[in-house]
Amino acid sequence: MTDQLNQLRNDIKIRSAGSDSFELRAFVEEFASRLEDADVAYDIVSEPLQCRGPRGRVLSLLGYAEDATDASLTIIVGKYFDGEGTVTLGDANDIFGRGADFLQLAADGWLAENLEPSSREAEYADYFRHRLSSVARVRFLLITDGLMSERIRTIPNSIVADRPASYAIWDRNRILAAATPQTGDEAMHIDLTKWLPDGLQCLVAADGGSSTQSYLAVLPGRLLADVFEEYGSQLLESNVRTYLSARGAVNRGIQQTLAHKPEMFLAFNNGLTTTATDVELLTLRKGTFIRSIENWQIVNGGQTTASLVHYLRGDSKRSVDDVFVQMKLVTVSSENAAEVVADVSKYANSQNRVSAADLFSNHEFHVLMEQTSRRLRAPAREGEQYQTGWYYERSRGQWENDKVARGSAAEQKKFELEYPKVQRLVKTDWAKYAFSWGQRPHTVSKGAQTNFIEYAHQVVASWEKDPNQFGDAYFKNNVAKAILFNDLHKAVRESDWYGKGYLANIVAYGVAKLAHEIPRQFPGSRLNFDAIWARQSTSQTLLGAALVVAERAQEHLTDPRRKQANVTQWAKQEVCWTTFRDASVPLPRDLAIDLIDADTATSQASDDKKQRRMDSGFESIQRVLKIAPTIWEAVYSSSGAVRLSPMESDLVAGFGLRKGRIPTERQAAALLKALDRMAEGAVISKDAY
Repeated sequence: MTDQLNQLRNDIKIRSAGSDSFELRAFVEEFASRLEDADVAYDIVSEPLQCRGPRGRVLSLLGYAEDATDASLTIIVGKYFDGEGTVTLGDANDIFGRGADFLQLAADGWLAENLEPSSREAEYADYFRHRLSSVARVRFLLITDGLMSERIRTIPNSIVADRPASYAIWDRNRILAAATPQTGDEAMHIDLTKWLPDGLQCLVAADGGSSTQSYLAVLPGRLLADVFEEYGSQLLESNVRTYLSARGAVNRGIQQTLAHKPEMFLAFNNGLTTTATDVELLTLRKGTFIRSIENWQIVNGGQTTASLVHYLRGDSKRSVDDVFVQMKLVTVSSENAAEVVADVSKYANSQNRVSAADLFSNHEFHVLMEQTSRRLRAPAREGEQYQTGWYYERSRGQWENDKVARGSAAEQKKFELEYPKVQRLVKTDWAKYAFSWGQRPHTVSKGAQTNFIEYAHQVVASWEKDPNQFGDAYFKNNVAKAILFNDLHKAVRESDWYGKGYLANIVAYGVAKLAHEIPRQFPGSRLNFDAIWARQSTSQTLLGAALVVAERAQEHLTDPRRKQANVTQWAKQEVCWTTFRDASVPLPRDLAIDLIDADTATSQASDDKKQRRMDSGFESIQRVLKIAPTIWEAVYSSSGAVRLSPMESDLVAGFGLRKGRIPTERQAAALLKALDRMAEGAVISKDAY
């Protein structure tokens, strides 16, 4: 835990880049990132606010997040010690109270009447006052780099701004523990006897071996709605939750059935597929009952659940007493929970409208980016004597796990030199860099998860057209975009004209506008990403031009004539981008030194695709040669519904069963395609090849 704590503190220092005035925001951003990784909240806006309320009472909060899936508003409050410290119960009540009072006084209009109208605090008070009309519950999260006092047991729920409010503390131990991959946010124990005396009656279905067990049950609609009201979108598996948050949770067809034919809901609806790490069973003469569920996760049917709750919230007179929902529950062991839940989610969603992009975390694009990042080495920066790698983190905590796996302290230090923490590329940041340069800063401004799923749709569509476009040049170019984004981020923060707040929006808009203006003001030219990759830094000429554009971005975002008062929300609007996109922002002519001819860029992209095809063919051959003989034997002897064609049978006999023969690229591709069919038909495991 000591190493993890040191890493946490170091990560905060890296974010602040030595700026004392920025350290509080860096603390908030680091904890926000980790809370998002742990699926506690999505698209957190880091926005430290502080003002005075009635009788000089200090009001403060550090950020917020909204979740359309369960209509919740999360308010981040906290205490930054920058070292050792303990949050006592009195401290916690005071810190929570400052955030709750800010929200309450925003709701009743006191802040709007008493704050300077141009202040960020007034801006957000006005936003919360109007936003609360669509909020069903409020969650307060207290974050701290200190420790929570052992005397704090529970903090009771309350009512804030006429909404039910809950309170949770995330101290450094809890945030560090959350770095370990798991199935959900936190350990959730759901006692079904609160609604049903004996529990939920079920059928014990197929036994999947030592690690899985399946159950079938019919859930009362009221039970499902009540559990969702209590736990919110924590019940939803990460991919499903992101999908619903990005697209809205209400289904009109479900609403119609609930309103007019509730007794037919069971017949009309596909039901739920869920997972858990454990269940408590009760066996009686009348059947088997599930009394409690540990870490319950809905991996298919999230829209059904959210729509059911939405229906009840629409009118207090509504009832779902006649509504029942079928459910499949699969228990998974805690050791392989993350992997199995992801697979269950993937296959449970494969027959409905959730697309490959919505399950993008499992897409082969990520595997390729991971492999590329481990293979390529970036040129040494000026003055440095060694090359480093940009580490693409395909799954949560992968960088840290790989570091620890090196064993000794010396080997771990070597790993950090090889893959510096500042060169760790998490998926959501990768999407942010791509979409900022891709001229979608309004999408980037919607938050990491929302931006990521939109990026996923774009990548999946491009992948299906031609996966070979994602070669080494694609990886290097996106790393160059990351370097430009981060260099500009630091430069804006240190500039004389930058005030407070909206830094991420300013940088995203600045990068997007630069991308738009280069081909317009320098016809036939493109930014030379290869030069950025070669230097591993942004040239002073390019950075100077980007700063000019970023300053104009700040002026645009904070223009008093803007169409929406709240700057953060204004930045999310497409009209905000199109207005800025079309504005005149001259670039310095000496920027030409950082550009290349567009024809040259196109030729380089074509060469990279050709190289990727060659690499892909070689990788296919390598995969075929590594497959175990037992797999080929199982495939060759398959006599079920999935069989080999005569041509495939010849290939398996010639290259699978006979050792020493090497297939061509085309033959290897045909063999892998045959194996894909066999895996789909359950003749072999997908992991077998």
